[in-house]
Amino acid sequence: MNTSFLLANIVFDAYRTSSGFNKFVVVVLFILSVYTLANMFGKGGALKIIDRKNQKLLRQLRTKPHPAQLYLEVQGRFAPGIPMADVYAAAIKEMLSLLRKRGVLEADVAGWSAGLAPVALTESEIDAIRSCAESELEEQLIVIEDKMSSLAACTSTAPSLGLFGTVWGVMESFMAMASSGSTMMITSVAPGISGALLTTVMGLLIAIPAVWGFNYLSDRVRSTSVKVRNFTDQLVADIARHHVRHDGGAA
Repeated sequence: MNTSFLLANIVFDAYRTSSGFNKFVVVVLFILSVYTLANMFGKGGALKIIDRKNQKLLRQLRTKPHPAQLYLEVQGRFAPGIPMADVYAAAIKEMLSLLRKRGVLEADVAGWSAGLAPVALTESEIDAIRSCAESELEEQLIVIEDKMSSLAACTSTAPSLGLFGTVWGVMESFMAMASSGSTMMITSVAPGISGALLTTVMGLLIAIPAVWGFNYLSDRVRSTSVKVRNFTDQLVADIARHHVRHDGGAA
């Protein structure tokens, strides 16, 4: 308790004796720290929700005999914020659009789950479905990576801003010493220098957890992105498997 009080007192004294510019830098760094922490926890929570919803969708799809069945059951309506659901909906919507041009109705597609033979899809149509799914995938990857660039910016900006504040404060102290000649004692400029060093301390206090959080979240983002990408490949492969004859031609 005494140690904590002593540290708080040191920080307060350093801030109190800082120049106006250094106080401004400290305030900016404090705001930056709040923004960084809010982004870290917000992004972590968002990724957790995305992973949970993605896993729920995968469990639902595993129980369906045909890739399009779940889409038809929910009439293409999925809760927002599910990258896999958006990729899935885009792929199935494109597939149904291609089949509709041949006169295949959604009721016919629903009948495939009951054992009716699926209508053929050509290689070019499969490629069109893949292209549509991959296009949606790229958009979802942007959503998954949202706010990561701002975290990276905070990680690099905080220590640089803190160092700038320190250099500025030290420069002010030495300029004051030079202007007063030999009459100014080191004890007169020491408080200003300690106040200047406070900005570096603040910058490091922000940067250290920000680096840790950024690396942790980068791993989470990478893992989620790989899962969504693998799902896209598996979905297109599953559609092709249901609509290609065993002899290598279209069904």
